[in-house]
Amino acid sequence: MNPSLRRLSAVAAAALIAVQGLAAPAVVLAQEARQTLNVQGADIRAFIQDIARSTGRTFIVDPAVTGTVTVSSDRALTRTQTFEVFLSTLRANGLVVTPTSSGAYRISPAQGAAQGPATVGTERFSTEVFNLRHIDAASAAETIRPLVGAQGQVLANPGSNSLVVADFADNLTRVRALVGRIDVDRAAFEVVGLSNASAREIAAVLQAATTGPGGVAGMVTVTPVESSNALILRGEPAATARLKGLAEDLDNRARSSEDVKVVFLQHADAAQLLPVLQQMIGQEAASAPTTSGAAASGTTGRSGLGGGSTEAEGATASPLAVSAVTRTGQRASIARFPGANALVISGPADLQRSLGEVIRQLDVRRQQVLIEAIVVELSDTAVRELGVQWMLAGEQGVGLTNYSDRAAPLVPLAAGAASGQLDKDDPLRDRLQDLALNSLVGANGFVGGAGGSMGDGLFGFVINAAKSDENSNLLQTPSLMTLDNQEATILVGQEVPITTGSTLLDGNSNPFTTTERKDIGVKLIVRPQINAGGSITLTVRQEVSSINGVLTQGATDLVLNKRELETTLVVDDRDIAVAGGLLDQNDRVSVDKVPGLGDLPGVGALFRSQGRQRGRTNLMIFIRPTIIRSPAEAQGLTADRWGYMRGEQLRAQPTVEPSLDMLLRDYMRTQPPVAGAPPLVLAPVEGEALPAAGSPAS
Repeated sequence: MNPSLRRLSAVAAAALIAVQGLAAPAVVLAQEARQTLNVQGADIRAFIQDIARSTGRTFIVDPAVTGTVTVSSDRALTRTQTFEVFLSTLRANGLVVTPTSSGAYRISPAQGAAQGPATVGTERFSTEVFNLRHIDAASAAETIRPLVGAQGQVLANPGSNSLVVADFADNLTRVRALVGRIDVDRAAFEVVGLSNASAREIAAVLQAATTGPGGVAGMVTVTPVESSNALILRGEPAATARLKGLAEDLDNRARSSEDVKVVFLQHADAAQLLPVLQQMIGQEAASAPTTSGAAASGTTGRSGLGGGSTEAEGATASPLAVSAVTRTGQRASIARFPGANALVISGPADLQRSLGEVIRQLDVRRQQVLIEAIVVELSDTAVRELGVQWMLAGEQGVGLTNYSDRAAPLVPLAAGAASGQLDKDDPLRDRLQDLALNSLVGANGFVGGAGGSMGDGLFGFVINAAKSDENSNLLQTPSLMTLDNQEATILVGQEVPITTGSTLLDGNSNPFTTTERKDIGVKLIVRPQINAGGSITLTVRQEVSSINGVLTQGATDLVLNKRELETTLVVDDRDIAVAGGLLDQNDRVSVDKVPGLGDLPGVGALFRSQGRQRGRTNLMIFIRPTIIRSPAEAQGLTADRWGYMRGEQLRAQPTVEPSLDMLLRDYMRTQPPVAGAPPLVLAPVEGEALPAAGSPAS
């Protein structure tokens, strides 16, 4: 069939369908392998149905697919060409075709195609990642976004400095070419050497001056080089040249500025920083002024591991000022004003710059260290005693055994028993009875005996048996927080008077006794030093003391138990280390006997008294340091300890509001500390009454 006849057949078929009132598109098969499309305002669903019939493919149509299509073709198309024209027609109508796992194709609106799988066809909807080398991903996204279709998306990934673009394949080719043209390095480098001003200060000024409307922020980066006191400018050539001129102008102005500079310290102590600056200008470090004999170290502590004493920083403290000649022949001086914790530096600009950089690096917030110690002492003491005492008395003499280590000696008991033969008015009778009674009061364990008359004589015996076990478990947990490399002391105990001497003068008319008070209890002195690797060097002195009793019966001298440890150790942050320990075990056996008779088998037990004492003590001291690096960590620690004490109060009285909460609300006018957040301070309002105790916190 020639082409003219083919066109006539197509026109006739289209006219026949129009006459019958059908809206379906006409798909005329001219040959088995080719076909011609000519559709005018046909329903898109009918068009999809005819294409499925002619190409042999299965289509799943989304319910949102509606509208009409128009396709005109003046030549026959193969099945493949027909399918590509079909895909282009759907794209022109805002539709995409997505393949499914079953071999069918799903037709849906193009909205949301970026979130779905890739489509089919030469104009398929796909996603591509562009890795950028020179420009910022956010800036590139703002440039590319207007060129992407309504159905596409552009996402910037700052972490990897890349772009993710989802759009039709032909538009992605155009975007790829554009990215290749804008992703080039056009930045210029400039090194600006400074002679008078500080590189860090000028860099901060330039960064602040270039922000805001009309600035060049983001176009130029400013990097200070402290070793050579220079600036490195990198960015657009025009913007870089502007900043270079501004930096040079500021440096020239610093040359003619005043040679006196006041530096207010934020964290460091001016008294401690002054000797360092003195050495830098070539002046021998002078001692700080003292008030009432206290060294001006700015620290408070007790004598021990080298801690300083308190400095009275009042208006009467005179500032220290030193003067020296620099290498250039100019005179420089440094003065300290304690009232404001400030330093006054007078000298040339380069000296002020170098000293200012030293002050900046030293005037930083110092880290804190929490020191927690656990002192555990376990002791076990066991005592066993057994003794027999007897007495025979008559007109011919007296025989007895008496042991001084027995709690109930026989002689006072016998004297008390014999006192019954004395007159009631005789004062000796009462004395002997009191002596016998006192000996029984101090007796331990079992005491038994008997006596009687035998002819003209008397006899008696006493048996004393005792066993005692004593266990103690001493647990103490001192803790304190201090600054890095700053000594701190905590003492929990009593001051006990100890007699050191006595004097009798003028015939005992003016006697006096000298005493010294000793600290008895738990004492912890520590100085932590945080190392660069995160470990902590601890100089520790731990002392645990207690009163054991008097030295001898009837004496006033005291016996003190003392456990003392002084050492230096290295512990990692938040690790537990054992600082020291003691294992003490002792056995003591005592035997009092009558020579010869006490060694006889069997009956020898009647002529001896024996005791056995066994003691064992285990003492361990554990240390755990924790570095507090930020205010948030300090607040979290405070909240944890606050919660613990509040919980203890609630455990004691569950139905009563903790006194900690009431004091915080009614007295401090604030709320309990919360981990990870600064405390909320409630400022008092004039005329507002305080809330009553027990009411909820405001």
